[in-house]
Amino acid sequence: MAQAKTVRGTKILVKIGDGGSPEAFTHNCSFNGARSLQFSAQTNDTNVPDCDDPDLIAWVEREKVSLSAQIQGAGTYNTPDGELFFDYMKSPDGKNVRFVIDVAGANGGCYWFGEFLATEFSISGDRGQKGECQVTLLSNGEVDRADLP
Repeated sequence: MAQAKTVRGTKILVKIGDGGSPEAFTHNCSFNGARSLQFSAQTNDTNVPDCDDPDLIAWVEREKVSLSAQIQGAGTYNTPDGELFFDYMKSPDGKNVRFVIDVAGANGGCYWFGEFLATEFSISGDRGQKGECQVTLLSNGEVDRADLP
């Protein structure tokens, strides 16, 4: 029996590019809680009738027509990150982002990368608790994957 290769949650990083040349990617401190990457496919649905008995209930056939990715980052709010996230929200432009599994490539280390638009930035707080923030990024075009060394 082979034991699963796992990764600590702190080794899953959301790195946002600075647009420089060469581009530097930074994991913002506010992403110190939950981090997630979700892929989804949009489909077209067609009801396909039975040719021998058109009165039967038709089965739906689906065809994938597009793919999308969403990254979410959340955690205890690091106040210096606020300016970056707010400027990112106000901008019509995307940024290059990497979603990194930060372990050796032989153990499954890799990253997904592409341009992402900031679509949500929220800050919240409760009395007696530290402030929290959440950022949602949606892909703007193709997302690809590369192995880490």
